[in-house]
Amino acid sequence: MNRTSIKDYSEIIATVQKYIDGCNEGKSEIMKPAFDAGAVMYSVNADGTVAAQGSIENLYAIVDQVGPDHNGSARMDVIESTPTTAIVRVVIENWHGLSFIDHHSLVKFADGWKIVAKVYHSI
Repeated sequence: MNRTSIKDYSEIIATVQKYIDGCNEGKSEIMKPAFDAGAVMYSVNADGTVAAQGSIENLYAIVDQVGPDHNGSARMDVIESTPTTAIVRVVIENWHGLSFIDHHSLVKFADGWKIVAKVYHSI
């Protein structure tokens, strides 16, 4: 298997940073360039009920509705990457009083890296 170049690694980080920045600023327009138009978001509550399911547009609506929050903190880890795919874990603490562990799946398209799926767990 080929290793991921430093340039691609940096672009993966920059892509996911747009998501974090959009959350912090409460503006989906900041994060939208990071996501593929067909991206999806899923989450299940501890009791097995669905917390989120479907289009990433649902995330945009939430971010725009709740607005900015600069009191939280976030960290990302590139868990795995190839020349065309990546998995990034994002830990967000105290965003509007909530904390999350996200797993973002990215694909490298002709126009760059895009998040195609976000699955998350609320803590």
